[in-house]
Amino acid sequence: MTSKEDDDHNEISKEVIKNKGVYHKRKCQDCFFLLLFIAFWGGMIAIASIGVRTGAPERLVSGTDSYGNICGVNNIAEGKLRANQSRDLSDEKYVYFIYYIQLNSYRVICVNECPTETYINPSNETELICDYDQTPSMENLFPNGTCAGKIASSPFANRCLPSLLLNGTEKVVDKVYQFINNQITSDTSVKVLQDIVLSWRYLIYGALIAMGLGLVWIFLLRFFAGLITWATVLAALACLGLLTAQVYFQWKEAERTYDAIPPSQRLNMQYDNVLALKVIFIILCVISGIFALILLALFDRIRIAIRIIKESSKAIGIMPSIFFFPIFIFIILCAFILYWVYIGVYLATSGDPTYDDDGNFQGYQDSTTMRNMQIYHFFGLLWTIAFILAVNQCTIAGAISSWYWVQSKKDVPFFPVWASLWRVFRYHLGSLALGSLILAVVQFIRWILRFLEKKFKGKEAFLARFVVKCLNCLFGCFERFIKFIDKNAYIMISIYGYSFCAGAKRGFTLILSNILRVAAVNMVGSFLMFLGRVFITAATVGISLYMLQKNTDLTFYVIPAILIGFIAFAISTGFMSVYDMAIDTILLCFCEDSERNDGSPERPYYMSKSLRKFADGKGSSKCC
Repeated sequence: MTSKEDDDHNEISKEVIKNKGVYHKRKCQDCFFLLLFIAFWGGMIAIASIGVRTGAPERLVSGTDSYGNICGVNNIAEGKLRANQSRDLSDEKYVYFIYYIQLNSYRVICVNECPTETYINPSNETELICDYDQTPSMENLFPNGTCAGKIASSPFANRCLPSLLLNGTEKVVDKVYQFINNQITSDTSVKVLQDIVLSWRYLIYGALIAMGLGLVWIFLLRFFAGLITWATVLAALACLGLLTAQVYFQWKEAERTYDAIPPSQRLNMQYDNVLALKVIFIILCVISGIFALILLALFDRIRIAIRIIKESSKAIGIMPSIFFFPIFIFIILCAFILYWVYIGVYLATSGDPTYDDDGNFQGYQDSTTMRNMQIYHFFGLLWTIAFILAVNQCTIAGAISSWYWVQSKKDVPFFPVWASLWRVFRYHLGSLALGSLILAVVQFIRWILRFLEKKFKGKEAFLARFVVKCLNCLFGCFERFIKFIDKNAYIMISIYGYSFCAGAKRGFTLILSNILRVAAVNMVGSFLMFLGRVFITAATVGISLYMLQKNTDLTFYVIPAILIGFIAFAISTGFMSVYDMAIDTILLCFCEDSERNDGSPERPYYMSKSLRKFADGKGSSKCC
């Protein structure tokens, strides 16, 4: 920091002390980027209006025939197709595929009902189905006309899907069957869907169980954080040791077996196996030794991590409503994604019909303008999701920091989560818009690189693929770095009301000056959060499997159990994201507290007594 920035920070710190909490004399920051975000969303709304006006989702829902007509729609009134090909199909709402066995091809028409019987070799007109304007007769049977034998079908999603493919017809209509196979659900799939519908109560039970287990995990961390942490660390070291011992014994056994074989009968493969086991054993010894040395070097910092995890549990315990806030954010995210998909479908179906030189319909083609609108719409997805998640992070950080920066925890303001949300909306949306914009730009570049990588796949452009993969890896690392910077900037913003750049700079400086503390806390905290996800998900699935197994109405009860597992993992991620943000916030508050205060009456610590010994240098070295 410059001297002026340092003086400003000292003044703000004094104001924090004076007001018993986070800094309140704030002002709006990064207003330009908030205006930019609002203007961008003005463009999103304009694109949405154009898409709704020009799009035709009915093409996806109802399907089209070979001439571009939408089934179940009066295409003449729509006026998008040529007059000689558009039809009023208001009464023909089912898509049917006429199979031409001789050419292994098909034609798509719309019908008012699906055929109920199959005629591979039709014998009269009643067994035929024909293209538009064709009279069913044996003279019009393909190849003289466009009629063909009916195939029994069942209506599904406005499509006539074959009930059975008999007499080897699946070999004849391979291309059609591949097309259908992407749309049809087999009997097994129908049963699976039926089981999911029947088990909706168990899905709710699973969600409630996951929430209950999340609270249990928080209780365990609240009172047994030290035991769980050290047990986890020692278990990891023990697993490495056991794996090393196992490889050692396998190496010696392979060596004895090799030595017992006469030299003339020994194979190079057997020697290579002994050598490989020896190399693996040496590598594992090195890894185990490095891990043990890291544990010894970070012993005191791991103790800090345990104390910070306990402090996070205390803060969360005082404000249990903090867990409901991510649910509120999750609902907003779901609503936005549904809106985005809804508009995206309109944009994707906004094309104009195209024809070949003979006037045959070739499909719908969107314009360059519409493609650019879709790119704009996609970037809006990335920026808006990043912005919503930034609001979530900054709000949680503000609530936790308002708990930390008071001498007496009884002075914590009422409803700290919603008070923090008000500060975010009142002063910091511009800063969050800037942070989320930077992240969205990096993510957008990665998506472009993924597209290029897929485009070069299977071609001779080896060098181009290699360069694209390297760039994608580089930007992947950069994306994680930006997320790290964003999170710490949001914490500083929530405490002191900084602009994004000032908050990012202060947060990064604070981390660099406390790098070992941060590394230890992040390592231990991340691993415990991972264990929490595994514990909640595994326990929820196990309990759900026991309940589902007793329901005799279910055929494939494993599928609902897997779905419950996904739900449990999502809920556990919500719990752990709150905990993770709380840990990072208290860590930075602790580092800031250690740097700015000395425990004297004029500059008292805000940390708990158990953390003060680390700040005083009694529990760890001062330079960290």
